[in-house]
This record gives sequence, structure tokens and C-alpha cells, in this order.
Amino acid sequence: MDMFEATELARLAEFADEVGVISLYATVEPGSALGQTRMRSTLTALRRDLAEHADRDWAARAEARLTELEQPIADLLDPTEPGLGRMMFAQIGGDAVHTAWIQRPVGEVAVVEANAYLWPLLAAIEPAPPAGVARVGRDGVRLFDCRYGLAEELTSVSFNLPGTPSSGEQRADVPTLSRAGIHPDRFPQRVEEHLTKHLRQAAGTVTEHVRQRGWHTLVLAGDPRLTRILAEALPPEPDRTELDAVLDPDLTPTGVLDFVTPTLAEARTRRESAAVQRVADLARAGGNGVLGLADTISMLQAGRVERLLLDAAGGWSPEDAVDAGAPPTAVLLAGEGTASELAEGMVELALSRGGAVTLLDSAAVDDLADSDGIAALLRW
Repeated sequence: MDMFEATELARLAEFADEVGVISLYATVEPGSALGQTRMRSTLTALRRDLAEHADRDWAARAEARLTELEQPIADLLDPTEPGLGRMMFAQIGGDAVHTAWIQRPVGEVAVVEANAYLWPLLAAIEPAPPAGVARVGRDGVRLFDCRYGLAEELTSVSFNLPGTPSSGEQRADVPTLSRAGIHPDRFPQRVEEHLTKHLRQAAGTVTEHVRQRGWHTLVLAGDPRLTRILAEALPPEPDRTELDAVLDPDLTPTGVLDFVTPTLAEARTRRESAAVQRVADLARAGGNGVLGLADTISMLQAGRVERLLLDAAGGWSPEDAVDAGAPPTAVLLAGEGTASELAEGMVELALSRGGAVTLLDSAAVDDLADSDGIAALLRW
């Protein structure tokens, strides 16, 4: 069982089976049996739904597959294994099983659908997407990768300037400045000049991490005079926040994540609100944007959606879509099985056709109050 990576979303959207896919989500606290107990109750409810399903042969195959998976499910729920949120997707007609974990709660879910059921996963990862934190100081730039509830310190860029204490962290670069040949009265100025030069050079390392790690947000924390120098040397993307705060050098990566979480939440709302406004402007100008349930579903079925924007609260029914003017085939998006949710059908369709999905927080979705809480950016 590996940690979930964003690149898996597209593969999971294609994880299907002609008989059905069992999707399980469990939240397991370390050293506690509560997650196992809750999941057993959830599985009991799934079996009860299967027992009442109209297609008895199909239900019997799903029940038999659940029995085959008893040991893998027990392994999934092992409280000694890593990951607060655990997930499993298993074919009923085939043998394929995919498991993963993230360090965020995913609730307790057990459903059978034609495809892997992805809404709980999206709801868990959307509030904590990949982000970078740069602790900027006179001794260098310390970088942290934050994603899905976990934080990791990366190789630092250290400045070995006179009078600057070293953090002792692993270094990617150690520039030096010698006093030789510099007049004593000029030396402090030269130190500042070298600091500025090294901060601008560090921008290359930061930019490379942004590109490789897919950071949605970059937080620059430190003295504003220093973060501004670094910020000016960085490209405009991704969304960037300068935080006037001196982080304790002894702060653990988890402590860094806890400290910047409110800043990352604000950045998420800002980023999503901008995306909603952009789509709304395009839609109203007759460009490549649509608003509302009916038009969005039509564009999904035509394969034209580049990014789907949805209220994270969900709650749409196929009848709502048809009443709003969507094609009658919108009913098929809800699928058949034990979940039958239109929101899940829209997510799967968008991802399976190479699109992206954003579940909007409550602040960002306010701008879509008159548009069913749904919009889409189109490819053309």
C-alpha cells in the first residue's frame, strides 16, 4: 500500500470492471481499533444493500468478491500501518486490486459501482493539495514539501556568509565570501550584496521544485526584505504568498505545515474564487466557459471539459439535471450500483476524458449560487 499521488487520479478514473468495482474508504487512527469497528459496520451495511438488490446474480458475485477480499481488507485496516485515510478499489469480475493511503481522514465508505468511486478521495485531497514552503533567512532557504496532510523537508540552499549562524541542515549550495581585498568599511555592504545575489540564485532551485512537485501554492516565510528579493526572482506561477514570520529553525516539517495551514487555506479560496470568476466571465462573454448543471453536463458528454468546478457539498440528482434542461442521457451518469450519485458520474467522466476536477470550498462556491454550484472551463 503506497501513499497516494495526484498522478493516480487519471488511472483510478479508468479503473473499471464489466461486473463492478468495490470501493472502500476507511479512517484509521494509529494504534486504535475504532477504524476497524466503523469499517465493519460500513461493510455490513453494504452487504445489506446487496442482499436487497434487484439483480440477485450480480449481488451474489459482489458478495463472493467481498468474502475473497477479507484478508486484504484486514491488512488495509491494520492500525500499525501508515496513513490516516486508507482506500481500496477491487474489481469484481477481475483480479485487480489497488490500495493507497493519505494522511487525511476519508470517512468510512463501501460502495459498488462500475468504476472506482472517487468523490471521497477528492473531498479529502482538495483542501490540502501540493504546496511548497520556503523559510527564507540570512543563512539560506529551507524548503518544505506539503501535500495531503504530510510535510517533508527538502535539501536546503545555505548561504555561508560571515556573521551568519549555520543551521547545520543538509546543503544544496554553500557560497562563501572572503574578507580578502575588501575595505573594512565596505564589508557589510558587500555581505548584503552577496546575500541578495544568493537569494536570486536560490530562485532557480525553488522554481525547479515547483515544476517537479506540482505545487499549487508557494509560501515564502521570513523577513519581508528577504522574501521580496526571492519573490522578485521567481516566475509568477504558482500562486504565491509572502508571510512575515520567522520560523523557528528547530520546527519540524509537521510543525511548519501546522503553522502555514491557515495561509494555505486562504490561498486555496483565493485561487478557486479566481477560477470561478474566470469561467463566469468567459461564459457570459460567449467564450469557453459554461455555468449551471444542464450546460455543464452537455459539455461533459461532448468531451469538451478541461476543468470541472463543483460545489464540494454535491447533492445533485439526475432528475435535477433533466429538469434543468440537460439531455435525458444525463440520468446514465449516475450509474447503477449501490451509490448512484450524479456528482460522482460527472467527476468520473471529466477525469476519464483527460479533464481536471476542482471541488470548491464554501467561500468560492458562493459565486455560483445562481448556477447550481457548478461550472466548467472548456477546451474550445
